[in-house]
Amino acid sequence: MTLTGRNLTFADAAGTTLHETAAVARAVRTEGGDAPAGRSTGYAMAVGDTFNGTLSAGDRDWVRVELQPGSYVITLDSRGAAGVYDPYLRVMDDDGVQVAQNDDGDGLNSRLVLNVAQPGTYYLEAGSYAGLYSGAYSLNLAATGPTHHFTMAEIALQLTDGYWEATGRSRRAFDVGQGDVLNVDLSGLTQEGRQLAGMALSAWAQVTGIVFNRNPGTNATIHITFDDSDWGAWSSSMTSGDRIVSSHVNIGLDWLISYGTGYNSYSYQTYIHEIGHALGLGHAGNYNGSAVLGVNNHYLNDSWQASVMSYFDQAENVWVDASFAYIASPMTADILAIQRLYGPTAIRTGNNTYGETTNAGPSYATIAALLRNADTRDDIAFTIFDQGGVDMLDLGTDTRGQRISLVAGTSSNAYGLVGNISIMPGTLIENAQAGRGNDLVIGNWADNILRGGAGNDTLRGAAGNDTLNGQGGADRLVGGVGDDVYVTDGRDQIVEAAGQGIDTVRSTVTLQLGANLENLVLISNAAQDGGGNALANRLTGNAHANRLEGFSGNDTLLGGQGNDTLYGGNGWDVLGGGAGADLLIGGNGNDILRGWTGNDTLRGGAGNDTLNGQGGADRLEGGAGDDVYVTDGRDQIVEAAGQGIDTVRSTVTLRLGANLENLVLISNAAQDGSGNGLANRLTGNAHANRLEGFFGNDTLLGRQGNDLLFGGQGDDWLEGGAGADLLVGGQGDDTMLGGAGADHFVFQGGRDVVGDFQDDLDTLRIDDALWGGGPRSVAQVLQLAHVAGGNTVFDFGNGNVLTLNGFANIAALQDDLIIV
Repeated sequence: MTLTGRNLTFADAAGTTLHETAAVARAVRTEGGDAPAGRSTGYAMAVGDTFNGTLSAGDRDWVRVELQPGSYVITLDSRGAAGVYDPYLRVMDDDGVQVAQNDDGDGLNSRLVLNVAQPGTYYLEAGSYAGLYSGAYSLNLAATGPTHHFTMAEIALQLTDGYWEATGRSRRAFDVGQGDVLNVDLSGLTQEGRQLAGMALSAWAQVTGIVFNRNPGTNATIHITFDDSDWGAWSSSMTSGDRIVSSHVNIGLDWLISYGTGYNSYSYQTYIHEIGHALGLGHAGNYNGSAVLGVNNHYLNDSWQASVMSYFDQAENVWVDASFAYIASPMTADILAIQRLYGPTAIRTGNNTYGETTNAGPSYATIAALLRNADTRDDIAFTIFDQGGVDMLDLGTDTRGQRISLVAGTSSNAYGLVGNISIMPGTLIENAQAGRGNDLVIGNWADNILRGGAGNDTLRGAAGNDTLNGQGGADRLVGGVGDDVYVTDGRDQIVEAAGQGIDTVRSTVTLQLGANLENLVLISNAAQDGGGNALANRLTGNAHANRLEGFSGNDTLLGGQGNDTLYGGNGWDVLGGGAGADLLIGGNGNDILRGWTGNDTLRGGAGNDTLNGQGGADRLEGGAGDDVYVTDGRDQIVEAAGQGIDTVRSTVTLRLGANLENLVLISNAAQDGSGNGLANRLTGNAHANRLEGFFGNDTLLGRQGNDLLFGGQGDDWLEGGAGADLLVGGQGDDTMLGGAGADHFVFQGGRDVVGDFQDDLDTLRIDDALWGGGPRSVAQVLQLAHVAGGNTVFDFGNGNVLTLNGFANIAALQDDLIIV
């Protein structure tokens, strides 16, 4: 085909010319009184009508029309023998502003094509050149051209089949696929031509997987030959059936002189176009030689934005929302079409970056170099094609406001242009870096990382677990559905709807979580504070001193390093101080407080709290409620009277302090525990323990191990558990259960009960102080026993009674009783 000028006039080797048929008028309308020259005109016409009128010198007639989106041919002709000489046609919009004009479009008559993008009211003005002439005229309005948009798939079908069929030919392609070789001969080109042709071949290789061999051997079959010996630019192919045998591409030296030799030039775009023909693609419309938008296009969105094979640039097509830019890669419809001819590819499946930095191959590297240059970045448009990995679009140095869309099949606006960067359908780009202007960045369904750069940006995450970082400026961050992460410097507006995932804010400044945000992480290199909201929040400090406050909800507060202050607030909260000397205050609710390392202060507040100092010499203040203290023995436990039934869990030997009721030994070794003046519950571990109740009605539970249990004063309950245990009830009316193992029960007075005495396994030890210390034999002691209700009862007088529940064989005790 031949390109003969900037307006993209093409002709292919076959020289086929297509013609359009004019529309037929629907009605003829005639001027009565003179039509006024303004919006007050009472005359109107419809599409397909003819309006006949008369002009006097200096006269202008306005006729109102209502137009829908589409293309219209408007003619103003001299009518009859008394027709006006040299009629002049103008078109005004609804505000009376001129939008089109023509003089001498058809001889001395006027003719123009009006392309309408939006429905509205227009005015057709009939006049004469400079208002000099009078006479009759005929004004005609006819619809022409397309009325609908093509999908990218439909445009691709036009490239592979439609164009060839319209010119009496059929689909064609080389008999190769991904990984196969086509030999090309660039020897007929200048150095500049070879560079442009080589890079254009690389661009097609990036979407086909075909290997273009630029250094074939002497006797190799040449598939595509390039030269510059003819004027203009064209491509021709020799075919056999539906197979291309060879192709010839000519782009003349005149072309390079006229349109430049840079990769941001019309010459480079021409090489991409002509190689498309050489590989089997037709034009984007059924035109050839020349084309007029609204007349020769058969769908509305025929432009470079969709296909490098189009005749119409982005700016001249009113139905395309894109700025003029030279094409630096095969575009969306081109890629769909070429892969119909040569099959799908499996290239660029790794982690790739596109835009100002790239690792995606030479043609994208060329694009990157152009985008990094302030003088060339606004010259080009391109399409990203990728098939796997975690990828990124980097437009970080642009200083103008961008609209970046990572949605496949959409276009982005960058470098002051509209619609200049497209992403192929089926291509997934996960991450984006915006520039230094006020940008809009739109994510897709994947887990996106969106960075705004400088400027006041809007970042929209859509579906997926996204990370939104406004970076500089006062940004608007909208995560959408998914577990999103927001990174903020405090100047940003974070927008999160209810029920859209568990979201995290990472802040460099003091911040309280806004609505529908769950988690906060402080990330500055200085002290800062953080607050939650009514949800169940997770607040995490940094390496410095932080104040974290959960407020309502069941929150988790983690201080990190530094001397932190943590307030749980309402709800059942979990507080972790981390390193440093921290202050943890649970507030209301049943809270869990852990100091971690450092000498911490833990205050439970209201509720049944658990306080664990962990490392350090900590101060544990439970407050009201049934609290649990976990200690390594270095801690100070502070509990006021009447503040609930509290439990100490200790890893070391420990005696309960004031106002503490229960003790549980939790180490992995033998340790001891003792009570105080309250009714204590003392629980051993899996090893040998010594438990001593002292005062109060105590419960002692030995668990596993060979334990020593001393009830002391009060009415105590002693359980040995597993192991060979020694149970001493002491004073008071005690109950003793040995559990498994050979246990010893010591009776010293009171009214005691042994609940599980086992003959020939357990031993009774009777204190001789019960009868004043004089000598008595076992037989004499057994005479003090009798059986009552299936139990053996020893009555030593003075209210001292020992009962063996469930044991009725007094004689069997002969070898189980010891007097001490």
